[in-house]
Amino acid sequence: MKKKFLLKKELKIFEKQFLFFLKSKILFLKKIKNYFFLKKGKYVRPLLIFLITKMLGTISKKTYKLASIIELIHTASIIHDDVIDNSSFRRGFLTINSLWNNKIAVIFGDYIFSKSLNLALNHNYNHYNNLFSNLILKMSEGELYQIDFIKNHKFYEKNYKKIIFNKTALLLSTCCEQSGKLLKKKHTLFFLKKIGILIGLSFQIKDDLLDYNNFNQHNNFNQQNLFLKLNETKITFPFIYSFNKASFKEKKWILNLSKKKQNFFFFYKKLINFILFLGGIEFSIYKMKLFTNKALIQLNNFPNNSANKSLKTLIFFFINRKF
Repeated sequence: MKKKFLLKKELKIFEKQFLFFLKSKILFLKKIKNYFFLKKGKYVRPLLIFLITKMLGTISKKTYKLASIIELIHTASIIHDDVIDNSSFRRGFLTINSLWNNKIAVIFGDYIFSKSLNLALNHNYNHYNNLFSNLILKMSEGELYQIDFIKNHKFYEKNYKKIIFNKTALLLSTCCEQSGKLLKKKHTLFFLKKIGILIGLSFQIKDDLLDYNNFNQHNNFNQQNLFLKLNETKITFPFIYSFNKASFKEKKWILNLSKKKQNFFFFYKKLINFILFLGGIEFSIYKMKLFTNKALIQLNNFPNNSANKSLKTLIFFFINRKF
């Protein structure tokens, strides 16, 4: 993504404020925080907030506060996600749960959640308090629903959509909708919320597809990277589509295969061949592009200014990213 689309000045101000809100006098907390934020994230949610605000009006102090609160909620959720998924790496770095332990990771995630609510309360965002607490509630429900989904093999597309709506799309739709609310653009809220949901759905499917980047039709792949990515036993959209397209015998085979004590690499090689054979990758790409195109069409209802064009570029970046 080109630098001119990165809102360099705004992101610099945002990052300074965001890290300031995370300040702590507790040395151990400072150590974890400094490690976790050693590598910068993509700041997807603040970028959405800034671009939508620029498209509809001007960025204010409230915009930066909103971006910080949302990013704190997102940060806490991915820390908890790593614990739930037994993830060892994130963005090429060891996760907090693997470097320290699950207890510390959960408490640190809770600390970040508390920071987000504390920031909202301290700045008299009373009209936001219910929104943020409900957002955290829905994200937690999404995690619980996912655990039940995997444990009881409820591998249906409607269940998957419910999970990623709560875990990913709802947060992005909140970014879009609340940016409009800050500017008192009531007539835009329905469309902004819809755009956020569509971006969230396509964003998560892209995340799922990234798990299969090291594999191709000719069975040439990087064994170590594939093992690290898929050893977390995440249920992805390509798998769900393939599983539902499979025959009863094939479904039984894949479920029995996952229960056998064997080399993980052997299992995932079989699993990926199964997904490729039944068209899970191709269908996922189709759905991702479908959601993306719908979001882009919705943006045609808004002013065709430089921020709108940058927003479209950002959305294209989401589905073409390599990480």
